[in-house]
Amino acid sequence: MHLEALINKNYDKLNENDLLIWRYIQAHRKKCCDISIEELAEICCISRTTISRFTQKLSFKGFREFKIHLKMEYDTEQVQKDILLDEICNNYIKCIRNIKDTDMDDICEKISSAERLFVFGTGDTQYAAAQMLKRMFMNMKRFFVTLYGKSELMMALEDIDEKDLVIIISLSGETELAVEAARKLKTKGVYIISMTRLSDNTLSRLCDRNLYISPCTLMNKGGVAFETCSSYFNVIELLFVKYLDYMRRKNENS
Repeated sequence: MHLEALINKNYDKLNENDLLIWRYIQAHRKKCCDISIEELAEICCISRTTISRFTQKLSFKGFREFKIHLKMEYDTEQVQKDILLDEICNNYIKCIRNIKDTDMDDICEKISSAERLFVFGTGDTQYAAAQMLKRMFMNMKRFFVTLYGKSELMMALEDIDEKDLVIIISLSGETELAVEAARKLKTKGVYIISMTRLSDNTLSRLCDRNLYISPCTLMNKGGVAFETCSSYFNVIELLFVKYLDYMRRKNENS
């Protein structure tokens, strides 16, 4: 059982000195893996006996057994951190290589020739990505209208037509509002680009072109899962670089 779980399980048995010891150990896990009971007692200004009693309240025979458990737990956490870091970095590399190898000339041509450009993000992170897209393409005098929230999106849908281009940024590709918007745009013959997690999803199936990200799922100690999102920004930046290259080639051939 994790030390945090043992603390919670035996919390009613712990006094102020016990909690003082635990707070110090929590804040200095690495150091405490090799600390002596005498050093810890001096730092916390308490007796060796108090520390021994604290560890016994957590079901250990004494401080030595507690320290072995602490070190094993610390080493395991460090290995997991290294594995997670490698996984995240490899995902970034995979995403970048995938976009690098993707032919986007048709997307670039549509962005270049569309009468109006729109981008919609389904959440705060996706909206931030949409804002980045808007800022980058302004440098090439292509201006995306960023749509935020249901009201703005629904009002815009009434006016958008087949001469326009729309990019929809979503994580799952199953957000009801995004799917509904894609269906309406498709009936109007609008060119739609999706940016979603790499998966079979409804939004991607409705769009003319799909750009994918590969987020990593992270889990904190409270058991709450969340996913990395920087791949959105990598994809957008590389899309812009590909657009620059496309326009350079187009101008050279004209």
